[in-house]
Amino acid sequence: MAAGIYNFTIEQGATLKRTFKYKDATGNALPLTGNTISMQIRDTVGSDDFILKIHETGATKFDNTDIITTKFTKNSTPDPLNEFHLVIDADTTASMSFDTSVYDIEIKNTQNEVTRLLQGKIKLSKEVTR
Repeated sequence: MAAGIYNFTIEQGATLKRTFKYKDATGNALPLTGNTISMQIRDTVGSDDFILKIHETGATKFDNTDIITTKFTKNSTPDPLNEFHLVIDADTTASMSFDTSVYDIEIKNTQNEVTRLLQGKIKLSKEVTR
């Protein structure tokens, strides 16, 4: 199955929250148990450096390798087991300076098979109040 295209805007200086549902091509929920979710944001597809690299357990900013509160989290019962959440904290979005960038989100299952779930462009809406 080809990755879905999802373009979105990050508001600089604001917390970004998105919820995603992991489904197969026919729309049936796929469980996330045991899987790892990752995302990278780069200036261009061919860029060697990343703006932000997010894994389930935390994130790394290119200019600061500290683990920050930006993260993916998975729901547990009674919430749907096929949902995951992307949260990028306000301090992280405030440090962003690109105009547009690209990203993708991948999932690795317990057999180490990687599937690209989503890809697209991110526009940064610049903050006035700082």
